[in-house]
Amino acid sequence: MAAWELEKLRNIGFVAHIDAGKTTVTEHFLFYSNIKHRLGSVDLGNSETDYSQIEKERGITIIDAAVTCYWRDHQINIIDTPGHVDFTIEVERALRVLDGIVVIFSAVEGVEPQSETVWHQADRYNVPRIAFINKLDRVGSDYLRVVTQMKERLNAEPLLLQLPIGMEDEFKGIKDLVRRKMYVWSDDERESVFGKIYQIKDLNLEKDKEAAEFYEEMITVLSAYDESILDDFFANGFVEPEKLNALIRRGTIERDFVPVLMGAALRHKGIQPLMEAVVDYLPSPLDLPPIEGVNPKTGAVEKRHPSVDEPFTGLVFKVQLDEHGGQLFFVRIYSGKLRYGQRVLNAVTNGKERIHNLYRLHAKKKKKLIEAYAGDIVGVVGLSNTVETGHTLSDPDYPLILKGITVPEPVVSIAIEPKKINERDDIIQILRKLSIEDPSLKVEENEDTGQIIVSGMGELYLEVLIERLKRGFNKEVRASKPQVTFRETITREAEGVGDVAKVIGGTTHKGFVRLKVYPNERGAGNKVVIPNDIETVLGPERHEALKLGIMEVFSGGPIMSYPVVDVVVEVLEAAYGTEITPIGTRMASYEAARNAFEKAEPVLLEPYVEVDVYVPPDAVGSIINDLGNRNGKLESIENISERVQLVRFRAPLRKMFGYSSAVQSLTQGHVSYQMRVVFFAPVPADDIKEILGFI
Repeated sequence: MAAWELEKLRNIGFVAHIDAGKTTVTEHFLFYSNIKHRLGSVDLGNSETDYSQIEKERGITIIDAAVTCYWRDHQINIIDTPGHVDFTIEVERALRVLDGIVVIFSAVEGVEPQSETVWHQADRYNVPRIAFINKLDRVGSDYLRVVTQMKERLNAEPLLLQLPIGMEDEFKGIKDLVRRKMYVWSDDERESVFGKIYQIKDLNLEKDKEAAEFYEEMITVLSAYDESILDDFFANGFVEPEKLNALIRRGTIERDFVPVLMGAALRHKGIQPLMEAVVDYLPSPLDLPPIEGVNPKTGAVEKRHPSVDEPFTGLVFKVQLDEHGGQLFFVRIYSGKLRYGQRVLNAVTNGKERIHNLYRLHAKKKKKLIEAYAGDIVGVVGLSNTVETGHTLSDPDYPLILKGITVPEPVVSIAIEPKKINERDDIIQILRKLSIEDPSLKVEENEDTGQIIVSGMGELYLEVLIERLKRGFNKEVRASKPQVTFRETITREAEGVGDVAKVIGGTTHKGFVRLKVYPNERGAGNKVVIPNDIETVLGPERHEALKLGIMEVFSGGPIMSYPVVDVVVEVLEAAYGTEITPIGTRMASYEAARNAFEKAEPVLLEPYVEVDVYVPPDAVGSIINDLGNRNGKLESIENISERVQLVRFRAPLRKMFGYSSAVQSLTQGHVSYQMRVVFFAPVPADDIKEILGFI
């Protein structure tokens, strides 16, 4: 894309709960823009973005897939993200680099758990969004209930731009309030060419009271940006679409409201107006603030604008192993140009790199590029293995480090061992490479048992990992039952002292540190506070050693060596004489922090999940009765339709292993459910012995 056409670029993603229709919507974007000449299907396993064999068999998206299409002379770079909570790292890194998203909701299930998670992830990155209510052709669909849930559960300000024509099996199309048109699709796939052909009729606001009511509401909201549209409305009964589109675009980009569109992707209805909305309302790179980063040489905060005239800056937001064992790096270019053969700097490691190949990505396909420009998303080959997810590539003469990517901590672990003993080292090496591809995967070796411990975001995540080892690398393993990954924290303030003098290799290493620890807010993370005067007198080496000693305690707490969370460590005193060495300071800070943690009444934390169970009304009692055995707490019961009720509850994750089989038995198979980790809470005292036995 030429630099002067940057306003015609859209970097978007489709995000939603599993089975809401993201991949189906993606297929229609590609089909209607003539990128594909045959419409793919998730059920048939021939969709463009779910291209791995595991994805085809399971019928779900597991990894991000990038594709590009064109609509109204605009280039739309799309990332289709997974909807299952176990693969949330894929969503996290996509949101880090996208300019806008389309959040897809099922008109039947409404705002589901992963939808909430994704919504709040997007809030963290200030990503403008459009909502698309899908599956209006399904029994039990209710678009107004979804809009209400958006307000209540997401704290969103939905702005309806469309209304359905009919509902459930009578759903025919949509009423476009902005253009005052009705779009009607035939149910005959051959007649409509899978939705490519449709009728456009005028929408008479004087005769359609529902449309008139929502039209007036839309005008009222938009008049906050331009009061003159009220004059147009009262004089003519309507406002020209061009004027409304400009105001909707402004409010969307400023995140004052969320435009709501609707359709039924599987029945090929409502997609073209959604494509129009992506172009009309979601931002180009020029519409967003310049990216900020830190100059590693000066420590100063600098900005980069999406311009080819500025120094090159790009973020590596994904690393993917290819079929030959090489690595493909997904890069969002924020400024400047990137050319085949260009030398760049990894600003995080200070390592020099050369771009061997540059690609336009389209799912598993790649098209070679000579040059790419600010605002684009591309694939790069040839970087060294030291380049990881979240690293910044920049012009060597103008280094800049951008904010990285938040990596969720794993909550479930399994122990694996190779079926062939001589493959153990190969499996460990493969797992290490996969952990570079996916930083939410943790790999450890148990020195006592010789087992390989792998940790991830859930049972499904680890099942897929084992399948990948078998299919992608021809390595079979035995796996233990899943186990919860706990956390540790403290409940009160305490001081600790570390005073060491140890001879190592004939040299005496001395150190003295006094510090205090106290609880941080739940979810706020760990923090190390070192006063400026202490940092100055220690010097760079001893200052770094001081922090490293404390970080060692964060990695393994005093109860059971699980990671420590939500603790503040404040250094009160640190020796700095000539006899004080960095090694001595590190050992002293570790000893002081360990001592303080033990006195601060540490507690074990376990993950709790929120579970949504969709069942017939006569099965609700069985679900509730089962909660007692799982230490669950009922949150709500909601009527979805005459035939379906939603039971929402929370329970410790350790009590939910094997729930799939149990709930199928309780309901004779008439059930669907989803769960997600929502918080960590102290393990009840009565359960500690059970936990010890469980582990």
